[in-house]
Amino acid sequence: MNPSFRAGLLAGFVAGALLAGLGAALLRRAPALEAPRTSARPAAEPEVAPALREEIHRLETEVARLRSPSPPAGAAPPAAEAPRTLAPDFKGRFAALAESGIAAFQSPGMADLVRTVKETGRPAVDFLKEVLRTSGLSTERFLAAALLEGAADPSAAGALAETLQNDKDDMVRRMASHALAVLSVPEGELPLRGAATGDSDWGVRVNSAYGLAKLGQEDGLKLLVDAYGASTTPGEYRLAILGGLADVAAPSTAPLFRQILSDTRDAGYLLMAIQALGKMRDADSLPALQQVTTSAQPDLVKQAATRAVELIQKGPGR
Repeated sequence: MNPSFRAGLLAGFVAGALLAGLGAALLRRAPALEAPRTSARPAAEPEVAPALREEIHRLETEVARLRSPSPPAGAAPPAAEAPRTLAPDFKGRFAALAESGIAAFQSPGMADLVRTVKETGRPAVDFLKEVLRTSGLSTERFLAAALLEGAADPSAAGALAETLQNDKDDMVRRMASHALAVLSVPEGELPLRGAATGDSDWGVRVNSAYGLAKLGQEDGLKLLVDAYGASTTPGEYRLAILGGLADVAAPSTAPLFRQILSDTRDAGYLLMAIQALGKMRDADSLPALQQVTTSAQPDLVKQAATRAVELIQKGPGR
């Protein structure tokens, strides 16, 4: 996810730029192929003497043993992994961080707690889901949603959707909508769509539109583009929304980013446009990007433009 979108919509809409990483894609094992079925009855198997059957079984077992990898000589048998549990101090650390409110996102404790949630896995995720559903403190529900975003565990989608639909606190719903958007799982589509058009809070609507756009939904993308272009959108939020559009990098938004590349000298906007056009492999932007590489822009902008030119010249998917 684009850092400026997180910093804007989560500082502007109140959440954190310090959450670590995104979740990996789920791997699904394909079902085993079945042998073709026929209506013919199988031929009767010939009778096998018991001694021969025993020898066949012994040979099959030996072949299986030889094919399996052997541990190094003298190695101890692998120990069974102990079930993971919440660290004794986890709840205390969570409560203390929640007390600091929005300032939690500027605290090293935030990154530490995200790391602990990832390492602990399901017990920590289940605890945070329970906090979302039952805590009477909005600061705790807000932090739980933020940590679930950082954990990037798809099993949190249901609890985040419930919070988005039912929580009375705007800031908690903003965080839940952003976390659900970042998870980007199919079960998030319906609650995000409902919030994108029906929530009373503008920040929730924009976060939800971003989530829909990440899921490839055109209505979400249109809502996000409209929010970017609206005259009532504050400047600091506009840059954040542009970061969301750059993260999605839908080809239909290429003209918008090309226009920014041609008309803007602001480094923040340029970096967003350069990132998006490079991600899209937009060949029509090559002349403007090449011009940026030799301009008086800061080195960071010129380096980003150079990288985008290289990506485009490599071609799609390379």
